[in-house]
Amino acid sequence: MPTTTPGNFAHAAAAHPAAPSHLQQRLAEAACYAVLRRVAPVLRHDVAGFMQPVGMLMMVLQKRVHMPEPDMESIVKNVTSLSALAKEATTGCMAAMGWMASREDTGVGLRQGVDDAIKMLAVELSGRTLKIANGIPDAAAEVPQSFLRSVLMGALLAFCDEPAVCGILQVGLEDAYENGSATRRLMLRVLPGGDSALHTPADHVHKFRSIEWQDVEAMAASAGLAMERGENWLALDLPKAG
Repeated sequence: MPTTTPGNFAHAAAAHPAAPSHLQQRLAEAACYAVLRRVAPVLRHDVAGFMQPVGMLMMVLQKRVHMPEPDMESIVKNVTSLSALAKEATTGCMAAMGWMASREDTGVGLRQGVDDAIKMLAVELSGRTLKIANGIPDAAAEVPQSFLRSVLMGALLAFCDEPAVCGILQVGLEDAYENGSATRRLMLRVLPGGDSALHTPADHVHKFRSIEWQDVEAMAASAGLAMERGENWLALDLPKAG
Protein backbone atom coordinates (compact mmCIF):
# COMPACT_ATOMS: atom_id res chain seq x y z
CA MET A 1 0.00 0.00 0.00
CA PRO A 2 1.44 3.45 -0.85
CA THR A 3 2.64 5.68 1.96
CA THR A 4 1.58 9.03 0.56
CA THR A 5 -1.72 10.72 -0.03
CA PRO A 6 -2.80 10.16 -3.68
CA GLY A 7 -1.70 12.98 -5.91
CA ASN A 8 -3.59 12.08 -9.07
CA PHE A 9 -7.34 12.29 -8.89
CA ALA A 10 -10.08 13.67 -11.12
CA HIS A 11 -11.43 16.10 -8.58
CA ALA A 12 -10.93 16.95 -4.95
CA ALA A 13 -13.51 18.12 -2.47
CA ALA A 14 -14.30 21.79 -2.89
CA ALA A 15 -13.25 24.05 -0.05
CA HIS A 16 -16.12 25.32 2.07
CA PRO A 17 -16.08 28.66 3.88
CA ALA A 18 -15.46 28.28 7.57
CA ALA A 19 -18.71 28.30 9.51
CA PRO A 20 -19.04 30.03 12.88
CA SER A 21 -18.08 27.70 15.71
CA HIS A 22 -21.60 27.42 17.12
CA LEU A 23 -22.98 26.60 13.66
CA GLN A 24 -20.19 24.09 13.08
CA GLN A 25 -21.10 22.32 16.31
CA ARG A 26 -24.75 22.19 15.29
CA LEU A 27 -23.83 20.75 11.89
CA ALA A 28 -21.65 18.12 13.56
CA GLU A 29 -24.41 17.22 16.01
CA ALA A 30 -26.93 16.88 13.19
CA ALA A 31 -24.50 14.67 11.26
CA CYS A 32 -23.94 12.42 14.29
CA TYR A 33 -27.70 12.09 14.69
CA ALA A 34 -28.08 11.19 11.01
CA VAL A 35 -25.44 8.45 11.37
CA LEU A 36 -27.15 7.13 14.50
CA ARG A 37 -30.51 6.94 12.73
CA ARG A 38 -28.92 4.84 10.00
CA VAL A 39 -27.50 2.28 12.45
CA ALA A 40 -30.42 2.37 14.92
CA PRO A 41 -32.28 -0.59 13.28
CA VAL A 42 -29.16 -2.74 13.68
CA LEU A 43 -28.79 -1.69 17.32
CA ARG A 44 -32.43 -2.54 17.98
CA HIS A 45 -31.97 -5.96 16.37
CA ASP A 46 -28.83 -6.61 18.44
CA VAL A 47 -30.52 -5.67 21.71
CA ALA A 48 -33.45 -7.97 20.91
CA GLY A 49 -30.98 -10.76 20.14
CA PHE A 50 -29.22 -10.29 23.48
CA MET A 51 -32.48 -10.44 25.43
CA GLN A 52 -34.17 -13.31 23.57
CA PRO A 53 -32.25 -16.18 25.31
CA VAL A 54 -32.96 -14.59 28.69
CA GLY A 55 -36.67 -14.45 27.98
CA MET A 56 -36.81 -18.01 26.71
CA LEU A 57 -34.99 -19.40 29.74
CA MET A 58 -37.24 -17.38 32.03
CA MET A 59 -40.28 -19.11 30.50
CA VAL A 60 -38.71 -22.53 31.07
CA LEU A 61 -37.82 -21.65 34.65
CA GLN A 62 -41.30 -20.36 35.35
CA LYS A 63 -42.89 -23.60 34.18
CA ARG A 64 -40.54 -25.71 36.30
CA VAL A 65 -41.16 -23.63 39.41
CA HIS A 66 -44.94 -24.10 39.08
CA MET A 67 -44.78 -27.87 38.60
CA PRO A 68 -46.52 -29.97 41.33
CA GLU A 69 -43.17 -31.45 42.29
CA PRO A 70 -40.45 -28.99 41.12
CA ASP A 71 -37.11 -30.48 40.11
CA MET A 72 -34.88 -28.34 42.29
CA GLU A 73 -31.66 -29.56 40.67
CA SER A 74 -32.88 -28.47 37.23
CA ILE A 75 -34.14 -25.18 38.64
CA VAL A 76 -30.74 -24.43 40.21
CA LYS A 77 -29.04 -25.15 36.86
CA ASN A 78 -31.52 -22.88 35.08
CA VAL A 79 -30.93 -20.06 37.57
CA THR A 80 -27.16 -20.38 37.08
CA SER A 81 -27.56 -20.30 33.30
CA LEU A 82 -29.96 -17.37 33.57
CA SER A 83 -27.45 -15.40 35.62
CA ALA A 84 -24.75 -15.97 32.98
CA LEU A 85 -27.08 -15.03 30.13
CA ALA A 86 -28.20 -11.90 31.96
CA LYS A 87 -24.58 -10.78 32.37
CA GLU A 88 -23.90 -11.35 28.66
CA ALA A 89 -27.08 -9.49 27.72
CA THR A 90 -26.14 -6.58 29.97
CA THR A 91 -22.68 -6.34 28.38
CA GLY A 92 -24.14 -6.49 24.89
CA CYS A 93 -26.83 -3.89 25.62
CA MET A 94 -24.29 -1.53 27.18
CA ALA A 95 -22.13 -1.87 24.05
CA ALA A 96 -25.15 -1.01 21.91
CA MET A 97 -25.90 1.96 24.15
CA GLY A 98 -22.33 3.11 23.58
CA TRP A 99 -23.25 3.85 19.97
CA MET A 100 -25.85 6.33 21.22
CA ALA A 101 -23.67 7.91 23.90
CA SER A 102 -20.03 7.32 22.96
CA ARG A 103 -17.54 8.46 25.56
CA GLU A 104 -14.61 10.63 24.52
CA ASP A 105 -12.29 8.99 27.07
CA THR A 106 -13.03 5.38 26.11
CA GLY A 107 -10.33 3.88 23.90
CA VAL A 108 -11.11 1.14 21.36
CA GLY A 109 -8.66 -0.84 19.24
CA LEU A 110 -8.77 0.58 15.72
CA ARG A 111 -8.86 -2.79 13.96
CA GLN A 112 -11.63 -4.10 16.23
CA GLY A 113 -13.53 -0.85 15.78
CA VAL A 114 -13.41 -1.18 11.99
CA ASP A 115 -14.54 -4.82 12.25
CA ASP A 116 -17.50 -3.73 14.40
CA ALA A 117 -18.41 -1.02 11.89
CA ILE A 118 -18.32 -3.50 8.99
CA LYS A 119 -20.65 -5.84 10.89
CA MET A 120 -23.01 -2.95 11.54
CA LEU A 121 -23.13 -2.25 7.80
CA ALA A 122 -23.80 -5.85 6.72
CA VAL A 123 -27.41 -5.08 5.80
CA GLU A 124 -26.42 -1.83 4.05
CA LEU A 125 -23.92 -3.73 1.91
CA SER A 126 -26.05 -6.78 1.11
CA GLY A 127 -26.43 -7.14 -2.66
CA ARG A 128 -24.34 -4.03 -3.30
CA THR A 129 -21.43 -3.35 -5.64
CA LEU A 130 -19.32 -2.06 -2.73
CA LYS A 131 -17.59 -4.25 -0.16
CA ILE A 132 -15.43 -3.15 2.79
CA ALA A 133 -12.07 -4.73 3.64
CA ASN A 134 -10.27 -4.14 6.95
CA GLY A 135 -6.56 -3.59 6.34
CA ILE A 136 -5.79 -2.20 9.81
CA PRO A 137 -2.93 -4.07 11.56
CA ASP A 138 -3.78 -6.00 14.72
CA ALA A 139 -1.28 -3.93 16.69
CA ALA A 140 -2.79 -0.58 15.69
CA ALA A 141 -3.25 1.92 18.50
CA GLU A 142 -6.52 2.69 20.24
CA VAL A 143 -8.72 5.60 19.21
CA PRO A 144 -11.66 7.25 21.00
CA GLN A 145 -14.91 5.35 20.81
CA SER A 146 -16.67 8.54 19.71
CA PHE A 147 -14.44 8.80 16.61
CA LEU A 148 -15.26 5.28 15.45
CA ARG A 149 -18.99 5.73 15.96
CA SER A 150 -19.32 9.13 14.34
CA VAL A 151 -16.55 10.19 11.92
CA LEU A 152 -15.49 6.72 10.75
CA MET A 153 -19.01 5.29 10.52
CA GLY A 154 -20.13 8.46 8.74
CA ALA A 155 -17.29 8.13 6.21
CA LEU A 156 -18.15 4.49 5.51
CA LEU A 157 -21.82 5.36 5.04
CA ALA A 158 -20.90 8.27 2.75
CA PHE A 159 -19.00 5.86 0.49
CA CYS A 160 -21.97 3.44 0.60
CA ASP A 161 -24.31 6.25 -0.45
CA GLU A 162 -22.22 7.34 -3.45
CA PRO A 163 -24.22 6.05 -6.49
CA ALA A 164 -21.18 5.64 -8.72
CA VAL A 165 -18.87 3.97 -6.19
CA CYS A 166 -18.30 0.22 -6.59
CA GLY A 167 -15.47 -2.16 -5.80
CA ILE A 168 -13.66 -2.86 -2.53
CA LEU A 169 -13.37 -0.08 0.04
CA GLN A 170 -10.00 -0.73 1.67
CA VAL A 171 -9.56 0.72 5.17
CA GLY A 172 -5.92 1.05 6.18
CA LEU A 173 -3.20 3.16 7.73
CA GLU A 174 -0.67 5.21 5.77
CA ASP A 175 2.22 7.49 6.61
CA ALA A 176 1.80 11.23 6.16
CA TYR A 177 4.70 13.66 6.36
CA GLU A 178 4.35 17.18 7.72
CA ASN A 179 7.13 19.53 8.83
CA GLY A 180 9.66 16.72 8.52
CA SER A 181 7.81 14.33 10.85
CA ALA A 182 5.77 11.26 9.97
CA THR A 183 2.32 10.56 11.35
CA ARG A 184 -0.17 7.77 10.74
CA ARG A 185 -3.42 8.60 8.98
CA LEU A 186 -6.52 6.57 8.29
CA MET A 187 -6.93 5.98 4.56
CA LEU A 188 -10.14 4.78 2.90
CA ARG A 189 -9.62 3.91 -0.75
CA VAL A 190 -11.93 2.24 -3.28
CA LEU A 191 -10.12 -0.47 -5.25
CA PRO A 192 -11.42 -2.38 -8.28
CA GLY A 193 -13.22 -5.61 -7.44
CA GLY A 194 -16.56 -7.06 -6.47
CA ASP A 195 -19.36 -8.43 -8.60
CA SER A 196 -20.50 -5.94 -11.21
CA ALA A 197 -23.65 -8.02 -11.79
CA LEU A 198 -25.06 -6.86 -8.47
CA HIS A 199 -27.36 -3.87 -8.47
CA THR A 200 -25.84 -0.46 -7.80
CA PRO A 201 -26.22 1.56 -4.57
CA ALA A 202 -28.58 3.88 -6.46
CA ASP A 203 -31.16 1.07 -6.41
CA HIS A 204 -31.05 0.92 -2.61
CA VAL A 205 -33.73 2.99 -0.90
CA HIS A 206 -32.95 4.31 2.57
CA LYS A 207 -35.63 4.97 5.14
CA PHE A 208 -33.54 7.90 6.35
CA ARG A 209 -31.48 10.45 4.45
CA SER A 210 -28.11 9.69 2.90
CA ILE A 211 -24.89 10.63 4.65
CA GLU A 212 -23.10 13.31 2.63
CA TRP A 213 -19.47 14.39 2.66
CA GLN A 214 -20.46 17.66 4.32
CA ASP A 215 -21.66 15.56 7.26
CA VAL A 216 -18.29 13.81 7.54
CA GLU A 217 -16.45 17.12 7.22
CA ALA A 218 -18.54 18.66 10.01
CA MET A 219 -17.91 15.75 12.38
CA ALA A 220 -14.17 15.70 11.61
CA ALA A 221 -13.87 19.46 12.07
CA SER A 222 -15.77 19.26 15.37
CA ALA A 223 -13.24 16.69 16.58
CA GLY A 224 -10.34 18.88 15.41
CA LEU A 225 -9.26 16.38 12.74
CA ALA A 226 -7.88 17.23 9.30
CA MET A 227 -9.58 15.53 6.37
CA GLU A 228 -8.64 15.25 2.70
CA ARG A 229 -10.77 13.75 -0.02
CA GLY A 230 -10.32 12.95 -3.70
CA GLU A 231 -11.96 10.69 -6.25
CA ASN A 232 -12.68 7.40 -4.46
CA TRP A 233 -10.38 8.08 -1.50
CA LEU A 234 -10.46 9.77 1.88
CA ALA A 235 -7.68 10.52 4.35
CA LEU A 236 -8.37 11.30 8.02
CA ASP A 237 -6.18 12.28 10.92
CA LEU A 238 -6.34 9.82 13.79
CA PRO A 239 -7.33 11.23 17.18
CA LYS A 240 -5.59 10.13 20.34
CA ALA A 241 -7.48 7.96 22.79
CA GLY A 242 -8.18 9.69 26.08
